[in-house]
Amino acid sequence: MEVYITVKFRYQSFSYRWRSALIPVLVTTLLFIGCSQKIGTPETPQTASLTGTIVEIDDHGNAVTDLEIAPFTERGWKLGDALEATFATGQKIQIKFVENYGDVPVGDYLGRFSTSTKQFKLAINMGNISETLKLKSESKVVLQKVESASAD
Repeated sequence: MEVYITVKFRYQSFSYRWRSALIPVLVTTLLFIGCSQKIGTPETPQTASLTGTIVEIDDHGNAVTDLEIAPFTERGWKLGDALEATFATGQKIQIKFVENYGDVPVGDYLGRFSTSTKQFKLAINMGNISETLKLKSESKVVLQKVESASAD
């Protein structure tokens, strides 16, 4: 009987030491794993929106932004893509990302990079986007690529 009690005592003592040493290690490991995981769907560059500021309304009523070409290419956006522009006022319009104003019909919304300043402009072909949408300098604009509906 005494041997049994001694063995049991040693087992309990051994088990307690291991538990007291192992529990903090396991908890710490789980915390590191949990903290390193992102919650939700990660944005890929192609689905990520792009936020800019209207820095100027030019002489033709175009809204000149602070956006440059690099974020567009990082997202895989290219000429001919349809983009949705959402303004600080809550207005949303669909624009076509083009090289020249004449790449869209007269009266259509477009977005293009200025050949001189390399800044992204929002415009209406043969129109005045700032008057039409009541846009002002220093207001935010968010661009998002509009995915075309696939034919099944």
